[in-house]
Amino acid sequence: MGKLISLGILFSLQNKSFNFIRLPSQGCFMNFSGKFFLLGTASLITCYAIGETQPQVQQTTVNEPSTVLLESAKLPEPIKRVEPKYPVNMARKGAEGWVQLNFVVGTDGSVNNIVVVDSTGMKGFEKAAVNALKNWEYSPAYVDGKPVEQCHNKVQLDFRIGGTNKGVRRKFKSDYKDVLEALSNNDLVLASQLSEEMQRKGLLNTREFALYALLRADLAKAQDDPVEELKYVKRIVRTDNNGDYLGAESYRVLLNRLFALQLQQSKYLDVLDTFQRIETQQNNDENIALLKPYVTKVLNLLKSEKIISIPGKVKKDGDWWHDLSRSTFSLNHVNGKLNSVELRCHNKRELYSATTDSVWHIPASWGRCSVRIVGESDSQFTLLEMPNQPEQS
Repeated sequence: MGKLISLGILFSLQNKSFNFIRLPSQGCFMNFSGKFFLLGTASLITCYAIGETQPQVQQTTVNEPSTVLLESAKLPEPIKRVEPKYPVNMARKGAEGWVQLNFVVGTDGSVNNIVVVDSTGMKGFEKAAVNALKNWEYSPAYVDGKPVEQCHNKVQLDFRIGGTNKGVRRKFKSDYKDVLEALSNNDLVLASQLSEEMQRKGLLNTREFALYALLRADLAKAQDDPVEELKYVKRIVRTDNNGDYLGAESYRVLLNRLFALQLQQSKYLDVLDTFQRIETQQNNDENIALLKPYVTKVLNLLKSEKIISIPGKVKKDGDWWHDLSRSTFSLNHVNGKLNSVELRCHNKRELYSATTDSVWHIPASWGRCSVRIVGESDSQFTLLEMPNQPEQS
């Protein structure tokens, strides 16, 4: 058996201080400053206003299977996609958000086994997204001329009103300032309490959610909790996937931060996906050249005999997801209670009991797989990806 490997963060991100400046034409800003780990731009916060535009639902990301392992396989193709209904009560108050879902396409092309992977936390949007997805239709996937389930599908649905120039509420700015002050004083207990209270009060639009996720990422960094930090950095990217809120330069820094955290936590397929996104950024050649050697190391590592160790932590809603880079894995160092292990692969979906004395071997014919661990909130564990072994004939 190979040695455990953990690649550390390969570069550090410089801390930056900044100020939000009052805009006299609107008179809705408070001056405050704070220490952040990521970015500073006055354009992040503008006066809260809802324009005359109609609420819209956008399908921003559909990750169809990227790998076909069998030449005889035919992937499902969309026939009918129904837009979610924007909840009337949420549109009236100017609420925005997004929902990321995982789902299975059945042998008849219908959608089933829908799971909310992540969201901005608004149950109304989650319900609307799930109800719409139930009505989507596909042509079924085929392997060797026979229809099969296609179980490795993701989609993100955005609920937005107007453009990206909406701001935040006065109360949000006031609460935000209080958390910043607690962070600057290194009072992490108070900062955690205040940030949890902000979430309980509710976040109204995507700009508030992006800023809140940034705040929680920085709090997690201060608490030396890289798993939590990665969760919130991913949420910023899902909220601002084009840099509309953060600005081009700050968005590049954010992607570097995401790359480093994924690398540190051995999320190697995610590292490769993030690098592809980094490559699309303009005027970024120097940064791309800096990261390429590490991408090469990741590719070599995936082919090696070394065991890959991935830290896991069950979210408050009870699950944890990971895209497997290898076909053999096990669970170890469990602190808490894990209930089940669900595999969602291109051509197969299976559910198992979560045990630390089991090793799962996935046949190559199943294709690329995601694993979903279900258990008690905040349970921690380590997932070990073993070197791939040749299948016996």
